[in-house]
Amino acid sequence: MVQTKTVQPRWPRPRPAQAPHAKPGRGQLPAASSPPYDRRTELPRVLPLWPHEVDDLSPAGRRTIIGKLRQALRAERRRGIAGHWTYDLARHAELVRLYRLELAASGMHDVGLRTGPRR
Repeated sequence: MVQTKTVQPRWPRPRPAQAPHAKPGRGQLPAASSPPYDRRTELPRVLPLWPHEVDDLSPAGRRTIIGKLRQALRAERRRGIAGHWTYDLARHAELVRLYRLELAASGMHDVGLRTGPRR
């Protein structure tokens, strides 16, 4: 008599529990150990800005920076959708992070939300 092995199915596998050191998911805030936002060093890494533009903390200056970040995000998104060879996921993620930080600092949280028809 020949014995046959019972074969375990490969799928579905049980998912391991999330490790305590895992990175925060989408919509969650980063850990408190992340360094504070330094506008003077982080903005010039992703945008071509003059020093006086970075130092301008007035509402008009912040709107200018947010507008430039929005344009850069739009261009980066277009490159990603098109599959262009110059698309950089790390730059895109950094632009999104800085855009959100600038929006929060300016108090213009609902600027990007449109309630009416798009023109």
